[in-house]
Amino acid sequence: MIDLKRDVNWNKVFGVINSVSTLTRNQTRPLRTEIVEMAIDKYSNGKLKYVGDTADGMDFEGSDGLRYECKMQGTIFQPTVPHTKGVILRNHRGKNLGVPPKTFDKMIFIDTGKCKVGVVNFEDLSMKENDSNVMCRVDDQSTVTVVADGVTADKSYDGLDMEKVIFEAIHRSLK
Repeated sequence: MIDLKRDVNWNKVFGVINSVSTLTRNQTRPLRTEIVEMAIDKYSNGKLKYVGDTADGMDFEGSDGLRYECKMQGTIFQPTVPHTKGVILRNHRGKNLGVPPKTFDKMIFIDTGKCKVGVVNFEDLSMKENDSNVMCRVDDQSTVTVVADGVTADKSYDGLDMEKVIFEAIHRSLK
């Protein structure tokens, strides 16, 4: 079993999260997610291997043999209600394909507003179809294992604007 509290340097991950905060356009949101997930791979010391670019329905293969999905948004954990805020599990882009089959074992929730990370079993998620999206949430937040809370972002990423880095690299590459 992976100890996500100990095995992932969440300070570094939140430093990366801050560095991609300007990637908010529809075209750059998936890139922002991919950069953060690559950071989780790097800062997990080999415990979580990023496969989101090649595997469907999961983001990481764990060294424990489990499959992990990761969702990140500004608010997930809610102190005044028993459930988490809903997150989009699948966006079917206009055509509702229903609730997907189980493709991961554990969900990693990253709440960027509270600098908090929690992990929950797939079976503890409730899913709801909403237009072309499938939303998920945890009805009982006490089932979430909090692995990081009030994380202070690593200062080595202060001042790094990943959007600027990416677009400057693209412009330099265009001939």
